[in-house]
Amino acid sequence: MSNAPLVVLVLAGLGFAGFGAWLLVDPSGGLGGVGIGATTPAGLVELRAFYGGCELGLGAFLLACAAKPEWREAGLWLALLANGGTGLARLLGIGLAGWLFTPFLVSALVWEFGFAMASAWALRTL
Repeated sequence: MSNAPLVVLVLAGLGFAGFGAWLLVDPSGGLGGVGIGATTPAGLVELRAFYGGCELGLGAFLLACAAKPEWREAGLWLALLANGGTGLARLLGIGLAGWLFTPFLVSALVWEFGFAMASAWALRTL
């Protein structure tokens, strides 16, 4: 049995949880590189709740899946679909914006498609 599913789940879980924690603590700073910053208290609440909270929840679930071998397939599907869906939506958004590329957007695409591919590969090793 391969260790690939465990490794992918732990790394993806830590990535989601780390990004979520950063956005919970500093939502405007974490997303400021792409021009997203809250200008109202309600905006800060929303950034913290959805970006921070959702990312933390995804990370926690992926780490739980890593800890429970019977959950690993479900976790890998989540990692594949969450990252792949986000990457495809980001590409669509970039295209609609006139092929706007920034260092943040490029690194996000590398992360998203990298983890989607790693998850697909790890699923094949189950």
